[in-house]
Amino acid sequence: MKNLRILANELWYQQLAYWRNPMGAFFTFFMPVMFLVIFASLYGGSRYDGMKLDQYFIPGIMTFGVISACYTSLSITLTNQREQGILKRFRGTPLPPWAYMLATVASCVIRALLLVVLTLGAGVAFYGLIFPSHAVGALLVIVVLGAATFCALGVAVTVIIPNSDAAPAIVNGIYLPLMFISGTFFPLSSSSVLAKIASWFPIRPFILASFNALDPLVHTSALHPAWILNLAIWCVAAFVFAVRRFSWLPRRRA
Repeated sequence: MKNLRILANELWYQQLAYWRNPMGAFFTFFMPVMFLVIFASLYGGSRYDGMKLDQYFIPGIMTFGVISACYTSLSITLTNQREQGILKRFRGTPLPPWAYMLATVASCVIRALLLVVLTLGAGVAFYGLIFPSHAVGALLVIVVLGAATFCALGVAVTVIIPNSDAAPAIVNGIYLPLMFISGTFFPLSSSSVLAKIASWFPIRPFILASFNALDPLVHTSALHPAWILNLAIWCVAAFVFAVRRFSWLPRRRA
């Protein structure tokens, strides 16, 4: 009970700190919605696989928001805190390191879930997204597993980031090419070379699982074993790597 109370308090303070920075919160939630409006305007009444193309790219935008909240934001924030000495100072307080890190990750997951609700809600309200009743359970599993995977990757990638200035370039340099070759914003044939390359990384399985969960033509389980296994392997591997190599100390020279 004591550990849970410590974790809950730290999570509460982290949420307060986040929402007291309205500009940062605004752009975290604004970007996916902006992409949703742009692509909905571009694609219009286009169709894909017998349905409106909106039914494909809205889940893609949803995954973009989850990855941005859990991977991009977390890795850059932790790098900045490390280089500013904030993480080092936390190690000198009574707060257990595990509680700080777990609260940080949980805070990102909460934002990711809010982004999912916002994106899908906008899709249903304004762009005719069909949300099948059977999708709730599968989508919840996929989003939680995806958020955990990209949080683990976000922490792990800080190991290779030397300083705060390099953080955006390294994080986006890894993330953005994979987003495009994974078919985030447009359908990609599974037989294409790019799709086969992307299938080894976690973004494409996350997108395909999300699309499958929201596909009104799919009435069986959307939890395809290969996609779930891919995400689980990346999650565990990134977690183990982060636990072994994550640094709380600044790397800049005095």
